[in-house]
Amino acid sequence: MLIIHEHGNLTGPVQWTAGMGKPNAPIWVDLFDPNEDERRCAAEITGLRVPERSDIVNLALSSRIRTDDDAMYLSIPYFADTDNGHYPGPVGIVVTGRVLMTLRFAESPAFKLASDSCREHHWESSADALATLIEAIVNLAAQRMEDVSAELKKLSDRVFTPERLGTPLLRDIMLEIGRLEGLQARNRSSMLGVQRIVSFVRAKKPEWMSENVEVRLRVVDHDLRTLDEFDDQLTNKLQFLLDATLGFISTDQNHVMKVLTVASVATIPPIILAGIWGMNFKDMPELSMPYGYPIALGVIILSTLLPVWFFKWRGWWSGD
Repeated sequence: MLIIHEHGNLTGPVQWTAGMGKPNAPIWVDLFDPNEDERRCAAEITGLRVPERSDIVNLALSSRIRTDDDAMYLSIPYFADTDNGHYPGPVGIVVTGRVLMTLRFAESPAFKLASDSCREHHWESSADALATLIEAIVNLAAQRMEDVSAELKKLSDRVFTPERLGTPLLRDIMLEIGRLEGLQARNRSSMLGVQRIVSFVRAKKPEWMSENVEVRLRVVDHDLRTLDEFDDQLTNKLQFLLDATLGFISTDQNHVMKVLTVASVATIPPIILAGIWGMNFKDMPELSMPYGYPIALGVIILSTLLPVWFFKWRGWWSGD
């Protein structure tokens, strides 16, 4: 898909289709999982080389962020912009003084938010469009972190309760902690890529970037540092809840072992006495009973089943 935002067009972006003419003044060309025709059209419209996917997933920083004549080639190898659990996809950005070109391979709420702002605000330059896109990415990342924080608060209330929690419930809580940690880890990787882009653009500060855009990027840079501190707090909270859950599981298991130990110790004296005295008396009425042996077997089986039933009733015997 090829989406084109034209300078001064407040009606919104236009999706390119085969046979359409060349736009008059494109300010943002957005490539979404493009085919070869769309890549070729974007190259003709912008006069820029469209990066390959292998270029923007390269781990070498020099390959991901660089300048080429008047163009700045930027990329985010791990761009996590949704909470659906999908593996983060790469995003490539090429910006010059006249046009912004982006390359992505998955739906992105941040890109949609930046695109919608085109109808509300008049972009003066490609740098203005770039700042709007980065602001949208950071704002939604902050919202996702706030959502994680809210879920952590609910999870903390579930863990620290006066009621005794069983091991199966504590296991579910551990799975939830793992899910939240995965979301935060993807968000952290994405924000790291954005922070490197902002630092690089601010350090280069090309001539075509206005003072207003530079101020906006400075604010974004400050927000990213604040979010980094917030991320540390969330990470510490996740680790604390994980340690607390493991501690409760250990305490629950120790309680069960204590009961089993008491039960086993309590049965040792009867077993010893039965072994010494049980078969050493001359008069044993059970020996003359017609059904004495089946009754003895039944009592043995019952004495085995009763403790098992008691353990199941108390929740100490569980396959979870």
